[in-house]
Amino acid sequence: MAKAGRSAPRLVPSPDGQHWTRSAFADWFVEILSPNDRVLVGFDFAFSFPRFDRGEFFPNVPDAPSTAADLWLCVDDVCEATGDFSAGAFVEGSRYARYFQGGVRYEPRLRITDERCRILGLGRPESIFRLVGPAQVAKGSLAGMRVLHYLRLKVPHLCIWPFDRPPESRSVIVAVDMYPGAFVRISSAARGKVRDMQTLNQVLEFYGSAPLRDRISDDGSEDDKADALIAAAALRRLSGDGTVWNPPGLSVARWWQEGWIFGVT
Repeated sequence: MAKAGRSAPRLVPSPDGQHWTRSAFADWFVEILSPNDRVLVGFDFAFSFPRFDRGEFFPNVPDAPSTAADLWLCVDDVCEATGDFSAGAFVEGSRYARYFQGGVRYEPRLRITDERCRILGLGRPESIFRLVGPAQVAKGSLAGMRVLHYLRLKVPHLCIWPFDRPPESRSVIVAVDMYPGAFVRISSAARGKVRDMQTLNQVLEFYGSAPLRDRISDDGSEDDKADALIAAAALRRLSGDGTVWNPPGLSVARWWQEGWIFGVT
């Protein structure tokens, strides 16, 4: 979390003092919001699937979802019997399973914003259809879509960018798709994961943040926690930059309901 100003971002402990789960986060997020909040929240998963390249998320599937909101609802309906917003059922037993890695219709397709991220040298986002290996992102993104669907029902004034128009009220919660590795590369302080305090503070300084004084972890999760801290500082700084809200290619990606990685211009 990074509040307005220059203060260093901070890690928020889970309510039970253990590890965060998706359910715990969703419930906590809804609970802490007040009616007058202005919040920008970043999620490290793809908000949608490629559609521009083939004209559909899932070509040749009758009545398949064609908008992001319908996609989130579809994923939630298929996986409603599983807890903590798990989404394994979508890639294992549904009619959509054949489009994922190992299926007969699998292709490593990318969204327009993923391709743009690669062209700019800001990282190599994986295809959301990938299921195998440490870089697979399919199940995490599908689970995240269930979270978006839940928050859409629970949070007044929620704007899921770039699919929704921000409400006219000054009280607004905006959710964006982000890629922490891109924030690191934009800063030029590192090219990969950040695992030491010196590099972390260099990235934070680039985004106008005060440095951290204490080690962030001793349990081997330094890079994940650094990602969270960097993302918070970057979101705070970039939110006032009009170019990140209207990058080249966004109008086409929005038309095809693909979404966009915040900060990729």
